[in-house]
Parts: sequence; C-alpha cells; structure tokens
Amino acid sequence: MSSFYAKPSGGYSISSLEGTNNILRVYDYLHALNYAKGAIIGILGNVVAESALNPWLWENNTVSYSNGYGLFQFTPASEYINASWIPNHAPNESTSEALPGADPDDAFGQLYALVNDTFGKWVGYCWRSYWDPDTYPALYDLHTYILYTYGNGSTLSRSQFKDIDDYEAACFAFLACYEGPAIPNFTTRKNYCDQIKPIIDAYAGGEDIVLVKKIIDNTFKRRFNAI
Repeated sequence: MSSFYAKPSGGYSISSLEGTNNILRVYDYLHALNYAKGAIIGILGNVVAESALNPWLWENNTVSYSNGYGLFQFTPASEYINASWIPNHAPNESTSEALPGADPDDAFGQLYALVNDTFGKWVGYCWRSYWDPDTYPALYDLHTYILYTYGNGSTLSRSQFKDIDDYEAACFAFLACYEGPAIPNFTTRKNYCDQIKPIIDAYAGGEDIVLVKKIIDNTFKRRFNAI
C-alpha cells in the first residue's frame, strides 16, 4: 500500500484526508533529514500552491514534458520523468488514468530530487531577475532580511534554508530560491502555510490524525463563520 495519495488530475484540499496525509508524509520525510519545522511548513505552503498536494499533477492538467510535473512542478517535466535512476521513481504520464507502473509514492522520488537539488534548481540569491524590486518592495525587504538573518548576506544555501524555523521566512525563501514563478504570489502561499501550521504543530506534538482532522475542521468552521 502506498504512503501517499495521488490521482491523474486535479488536487487535494489541505483539509481533506488525502491532503492531510500527504502533508504529514512530506513532514516525516523532511523531519527525518533534520529540516526545521518552519522550513517544512514553508515548503508545504509552496507545494499546495504548485500542485495542490497531488504528486501526479501535470501543469494545466495536460501531459507536456516542457511544462511542470509533480509536487514541486519540476520544469521542464522531462528532467524528472527521464530520471529513472531516482529512488521510488514512478511517475504517472497520464491525466486520465493511473498507468501501469505508476505509484503515488513517486512523491518520495520527487522529495529525493528536492533535497539533493538533482536538477540544479536552487537559486541562492533568494530573488529572481524578472521580479522588479520597485513592484514588490515589501518582498525585496523580506529577501534582504532572510539573506542577512539566515544566509551570509548575499546568498542562502540549501543547508542554511533547512535551519529556518520562521515559516513565513521559509515560505518566501523556498518561493524565491526554488520555485521562482513569474509572479511571486507570496500572500497566497503564506496563507496556505497558516493553514498547515496547526496540522504540523499537532502532529509534531504527538497527536493522532483524528485530533489533527478535528483541528482542521474547527479552523475552517471559524473562518466560514467569520465571513
């Protein structure tokens, strides 16, 4: 039985059983490698934005090897799809069915590629040249704060990122250093982190999944009632 959930298209909400399970499995993997809790939450907020927690997700729900694939939307997808030597590598090259040989635990292969920066995606400057500092002054200030607080003043290494326990800083650092979308939709990703934090806090504190689900449900009920 697979540890992760996956499906040929679409995604999972944070509050769904499948989404919560995938969140906790990512936490387990990265925690075992000594990633700080804040760093893990920051990564997960980005994962929700990129793939809606579905390891088999293709960008725009269309198989295209020049676009994105997986939890982190590896682009071009061909880099990951062709890397059959990666442990647990079992991608699903369809958006309509689970093909023979595909396995939801392909997510472990994707996590392996992430932590080893297999495809050289990490940009240590914690910024992208196509982001205008004058358009995003608050984010540029955050980038500077991260570099001086957690990096060496000019760059942030992957090992330095692992130690970030401020999930807001980690969320932006991962957005800037690894994902690098055309538009830095940080607020959306940080909001996902806000929703994920109570799940991780409860789980890391030794609570069981039933209690974690109750926390999620109550959180969403409060937000709904406040609308």
